[in-house]
Order: sequence, then C-alpha cells, then structure tokens
Amino acid sequence: MMTREGEGMSTTVGRKRPLLILTTASIRTPRKRKRRTLGKRLRTKNGRAGSLRRKGTRRGLRKKGALRSRLSKQSRLPKTPKLRKNDPVIHQFIPTIPNLDEEKRLSFEDGYRHGRYEGGELILANLLPENTYLPDISVEDVITAGFEQFRHQLQSFIEPEAVCAELHQALEERRPMSLVRLGDGEMFALAHDKVVSTELVRRHGDFLAYAGLEIPDHNCREQLAEAVRKASFVGVPTFRSPNFHGLLLPVLRAHGIHMADMRMTVSTVNYAIALQGHLYGLLKRRRVLTVGNAAVGLASVLRKRGITVTGTIAPVRGTTDIPHILDEVSRYEFDIALVAAGIPAVILAQQIAERYNKVAIDFGHLANKIADGVIAI
Repeated sequence: MMTREGEGMSTTVGRKRPLLILTTASIRTPRKRKRRTLGKRLRTKNGRAGSLRRKGTRRGLRKKGALRSRLSKQSRLPKTPKLRKNDPVIHQFIPTIPNLDEEKRLSFEDGYRHGRYEGGELILANLLPENTYLPDISVEDVITAGFEQFRHQLQSFIEPEAVCAELHQALEERRPMSLVRLGDGEMFALAHDKVVSTELVRRHGDFLAYAGLEIPDHNCREQLAEAVRKASFVGVPTFRSPNFHGLLLPVLRAHGIHMADMRMTVSTVNYAIALQGHLYGLLKRRRVLTVGNAAVGLASVLRKRGITVTGTIAPVRGTTDIPHILDEVSRYEFDIALVAAGIPAVILAQQIAERYNKVAIDFGHLANKIADGVIAI
C-alpha cells in the first residue's frame, strides 16, 4: 500500500502493524523537574521535615540543613572589601602613647605654679584691702620686708664644736649625756596619725621599714617623742622642705614639746664632728660600745686606729628589738656608745644614757661610711 505524504499515520505493505511516524511538530521535550534546595525541603511551618520519609534520614538531613542555614546567614554578613591598588587608603585612628618624661615635667610645672600661688600669692591677696593692689611688688619683696620684723627672734643652733666639747666634759665627769638626731624618717614616725595620716606617710615614707619602723606604731611614736623630750642634744633638719623642717614645728606642738626647752643642733652634727677631726679625740682612751647593723665593721676600723672597743651588738631588727638591745647593753663595760640603728637609735641612745649613766650618740650612716673607708677618723 502506498504512503501518502503529509499524513501523520500510515500502514506498511504486507504487515498489518501500525507504524508510528513522529514529525518535528509532534516531538515534545520532557520537562526537567526543578529541584528545591535541601534547606527548603526540610523546612515546614512547624519546623519538621516534611518531604523525607525515613526517620533516620530525616534527622541527619535536619542537622545538615541547620548547619547550611547558619552558614548561609554567615555568608550574608558584610565582608571587608579588599583594597585594590588604586583604592584610596582610609587612615585608622591609633591612640598615641604619652611621653612620660614630658608628662612628669608638665605635672611638676603645674604643681609648682599652684603651690607658689597658694603658698605666697594667695596669702598676700587675702591681706590686701578690697579694691587695692601692690604695683611692681612681688611676694618675695613682701616676705623680705616682713622677715626684718622678726629678725630679733632668730635663735642659733649649737655648733658641732660646742656639742663635742660638752660630750668630752661629760665623759670626764662620768655623767650621762645623749645626742639624738631627727631626719625625715623620725619626722614621719612622730607625725603619723598625729599630724598627718598613716596613708600619706606610707606614700612619702616607703623607706620606713628599712629604717626600722612598721607603721602604724603608736607605741613607738610616743617612745620617740619621750626620747626627744629627754635628750641632752637634738639634731634637727635645717632644710625647709615639707618632710623635714616643714614637719618639725607641727610635730613638736602635737607632742607638747617646747622648742625653748630643747638644746638644738643640726641633724648632721655627727658628720661635722668626724669631718672636722674631733671624733678621734673624743674616742681615744675611752671604752667604746658599737651598736647596730654596721657595728662589727665600725669596730674593726676603730681597733685599727688604736681605739678600745669592748663590745659590739648586732643586728638591730627594728623598734621591736629595742628591749632586747637594752638588755644586751648591760653585759658590757663601756664609756661611750655609738648607736647606728635607724629610727630605733633615737630611743636607744637616750635610754642607754639614762639607764646606764653613759654617753651615747645616735651615730647614723656615719658608721657605714667609716666601715667602708669613705670617711677616715
């Protein structure tokens, strides 16, 4: 049978099986199923996976979906753009480190200006009548003029030569005499919780533990005041700084000690006696007792110079060791005691003189200088 052109279906000759002829118009491309992402397939309104049937698979894919969800959120975070070659550079603010030396200098300068004002200009300003001023007259001019009004009240310190002469006489007459000295350590010890707070003393007197005093120690403070009150000579600082002479008058007033009752010399009287050549003459033909941490070294030098040293007591462990040291002193025969023990030396020198009827000197760091060969006698 013949096939007719243009028809969609025809039959073959001899066989009665229908033959399917596909033309271009009749071919259809099968649709490609759009695959949803795993996260969307797993998510439903109640949070459960709805498209997977097996329970185990559902749990595993749920975890994977949560992980992918978190990763997708992180991917949406703004990323720092990479700078290209021609992009403008944005300068980040970096805090500058201050120059400590410059800060110290400015702090000192500022503190000096304020201190000068409050210690001078402000006092003068309070003395001026209202609506008046002093033309071309400085605070120094006013102080100089005012000082002349008090010149007649000046008192002189006892010279080191005179102190040494009286010590000689006391040794000859075998009567007690004590020479004590006050430095910044003793001033702080006398002042703490009496004139200034312990906290302020700790800030400015961090060396007190080395000098033999742990503050607060009110018992030692009172013993120290009593020793100053009873001493034959008291060396006081002449340097008019806040921690030296600036504390002297307030401390003495606070403890009820009158300056008129004191025989005052300079606090460096021990050095003056040694440097002026009076120390050897004071010690020769005398029995000497050395007390303090440098006692052994000092005794060795004195013996080499032909001076008789009958005993050494060392060490002195602060103010708590005072009773023990005073008991140790009773074991020795001596005429003069040289005590180099920091702040406790003031109490020890006065107590040795009073209790044992001897001459005792607060020797200070002069003992170290002699022991080390810095100062010769």
